[in-house]
Amino acid sequence: MHMRTLILGVGSSILADDGVGIAVARALEARLGAREDLAFAVNEEGGFSLLEDALGYNRLVVIDAVLGRTPGKVARLDLDALAPTVHCGSPHGLNLATVLAFGRGQGLPVPREVIVYAVEVRDVITFGERLSPEVEARVEGIAAEIEADLFPR
Repeated sequence: MHMRTLILGVGSSILADDGVGIAVARALEARLGAREDLAFAVNEEGGFSLLEDALGYNRLVVIDAVLGRTPGKVARLDLDALAPTVHCGSPHGLNLATVLAFGRGQGLPVPREVIVYAVEVRDVITFGERLSPEVEARVEGIAAEIEADLFPR
């Protein structure tokens, strides 16, 4: 069986920079969409829907927003370091680690490897379908960073 990876952008497309995970996942799909070992999805709901998205993949790569001082800066987090991200470590709702542990406990085909890329943003509360200019300007660069990290040459 070959390794299948899901690249999942999470966030809200109507809350300013909260949509950065979705924008970066779409940029990665434009760059890597021809690869047969990759699948791409976006999730604006969180909670148990994250588990549904992840089932059947060997590896889950999640891109999410995190409030920070340096918009566009990316940090790679392990599952147990998720607390600060907006959706995956959500205090209002179930976080990613919890739903994956639940799935594993139910004997579901949960990914063995989970990588989260947290993208620093400042504004996740203003209604608007556009990223801030400083974050928008970094989307392609973030996609390139993640691609290089996941698939080193």
